[in-house]
Formats: sequence, C-alpha cells, structure tokens
Amino acid sequence: MAMKSLMKRMLAFRRVFLIVLTALALILPVSMAEEMTLSRLDDDGYLYFMDYTGDYYSPRVIDTLRSVGYVDPGCSSFFTYNLDGEPITCRNYDFPHRVIGDDQTITGLNIVLHCKPEGKYESIAVADAVWCDQNDPMLRNGGPDTEGFSTAVLDMLPYQCMDGINEKGLFVSIMRLDIKDGDQPGKMGVASSMLLRYMLDDCADVEEAVAKVDTASVTPEDWQGCHFFVTDAAGNHVVIESRNGEVSLIEIDVVTNFYLGSDDMQDSARKGVLWEEAVGMVDESGEKLYHFGYGHGYHRFVTLASQLVRYQDKRYKEYRTLMPEETALILLRSALQNQYTEATGTSFTQYSVIYNNTHRTVKVWPFQNYNTAYMFDVTGAQLQ
Repeated sequence: MAMKSLMKRMLAFRRVFLIVLTALALILPVSMAEEMTLSRLDDDGYLYFMDYTGDYYSPRVIDTLRSVGYVDPGCSSFFTYNLDGEPITCRNYDFPHRVIGDDQTITGLNIVLHCKPEGKYESIAVADAVWCDQNDPMLRNGGPDTEGFSTAVLDMLPYQCMDGINEKGLFVSIMRLDIKDGDQPGKMGVASSMLLRYMLDDCADVEEAVAKVDTASVTPEDWQGCHFFVTDAAGNHVVIESRNGEVSLIEIDVVTNFYLGSDDMQDSARKGVLWEEAVGMVDESGEKLYHFGYGHGYHRFVTLASQLVRYQDKRYKEYRTLMPEETALILLRSALQNQYTEATGTSFTQYSVIYNNTHRTVKVWPFQNYNTAYMFDVTGAQLQ
C-alpha cells in the first residue's frame, strides 16, 4: 500500500511539474537569437555577421518591436550600372551613435544579416544593432566580444536593417525624413524598417514592393518619418515616400533626406544657428532639375547628382549612368559625414555599401575604413 501511495504521489507531482513547465513556457520570454552566434569581421568590432535562424514573425518579437523599436537612419544613396552593365545600388548609412555615459565617443555596431524564413525570399542585409536597445552599453563596437553579452538582445535584428537585397535582386533601403511643423508625424518609430523587412521577404521587384505599401500591416501614416529607395535586377528604381498620408512614387537615381515629391525646400536651422543652407540644381533656363522638398541633405544630394550626370551612358535614349565600381565608391566617399562636417549636420557615416542587383551581393566598408571591404552573397556566404 505504501508503494502504491508513493507511486500515485510521484505521478501527481509529475503532472503538476509538466503543467508548471508549460505555463512557464507561455509566460517567460524565450529569445529567438539566444542560440545564434555572431562572427566578428573587422579588427575594431564595428562589423559582424549573423545567420538569423529564428522566427522573427512570432507574436512575441512583433509585440516587443512595436513597443520599443525605433530607427533614425540618415544617409545618401544612388543607383547606377557597372561596366558589365549590371545594376548596382550604392549607399552610405549615417548616424552618430555615442558611447553611453560620460564617454560620448562616436561608436557603432552593424551586422551583416542573413535571413531565410520559411516560405519567403532569402536575403542579405546590413542592420544597425544599436537600435535594438540604445541604452544597452554592450551594443557598441566590440560589445559582442565582451563577457556577459547575450545575443538575446538581437531578437529584433531582422527589423533593424537599414538596407538589404533578396534572392530576386530586389534592393530596399530606408532614409530619414524631417517632419515639418504642421505636418503629420509618423505614428510608429520602427514602421519603416518593418516594411523594409516585409518587402525583402515577400517582393520580387519594384512593382511588387510598391504594391506592398497598400497590403502590409503598417500604413503610410506609420512610416512617413522615412522614405524608401527601391531598385531591382531589371534596373527599375524608385523612391517611395508618404507625406501627410499621401504616397508619392518618384523615379530618380539619387536620394538623401528631404522630400523628393515636394517643392518646399528651405534652409535648416537648429537653435537659431544655420545648420544647412538649401542648395538646388537648375538647368540652363533656371528650371529645377529635381523636386526639392523639406528636410536636409541638400548638399549631399547635389554632390552626388552633379557627379552622376558626368557618367551618363549616351548609348541609351533614356537617362542612365555607367561607371566602374571603384568610381561609385569614390562618389560615396564624397558624401560621407564625420565629426568634421558640422556645417552640414552632426552625423557620422557608419558604413558604405555597394549592392549588385544582378549577382545579389553586398560589399561593405565599415566605419569609414575604405582599405578593407567585406563581401557576401544572398546565401550568407562570404566571398572575400
């Protein structure tokens, strides 16, 4: 009798234990990234690689993202062709992250991210990991190599990508826009990078990416603090922007941080001090060559646009440009920002990239080190 009683108590305890475990599994947060590893690429720890194998569509990740996610990407980008006639998309990603506390040294932690979600397109992208938690002192250069670092903080990383390309050759990047007094602000700080992820995962070309604007779970009112530069393997390229909920599509080969579908350009001032003098481009008759709307980045835009026109490919009736990739990098470097560019805003170029839409590759130069590049294809394989 004693043995039977003991067995009953043990079985009852086992049932209770299993119930508790099940409840804990539902209640406690489980990291999608905790089993994943980061591979350091550069000597200074500004660039890493991660193969993200978790389910970033899980409700837990999405709920966390919506509650704390935020991005603020400044940048310059342009589209051209290389000497083999392949479309390439070039971009500087700018933001002056600072070390937390008294040390205000500019820092950064960017991650080349490979994703292959089930039933969706494979992609390679570059993410700014600092946006996962701006207050985490380990999210800085070299942080992942520090004792105690947990990749659990990177659960949201697929939604912190600033640019990327998928297996179909679709490139997407996001760039910040200033909101003018009286205009509607964006409703969700991370909505732009969420839509970038949805485009990479679900869209094969520019046409499908444009259609995604109307079908995604985030609305134009959510992400109108940024605009998108989208290009594809067929050479299509467009800027998508939303202002006061109205979506504009602008076929253009260069973009920075002002509205390209508007004409309300004005000088930028901060605390009564001129921050950037508005500069436009006109033709011989004085007509504007582009729309220049509210924002900033006019200097960088003119710097790139005025150089691109020198590389026009005259074999085609429509305007298109052609240049060696080495020249494309020179153009990017002409528009970079650093601690000495106070006249055009206090920012910093975290990395420069050239994406090849034909070969579905990305080449990254981290933290203004142009002596070494890191190249990956869309499968996550490092090519150099």
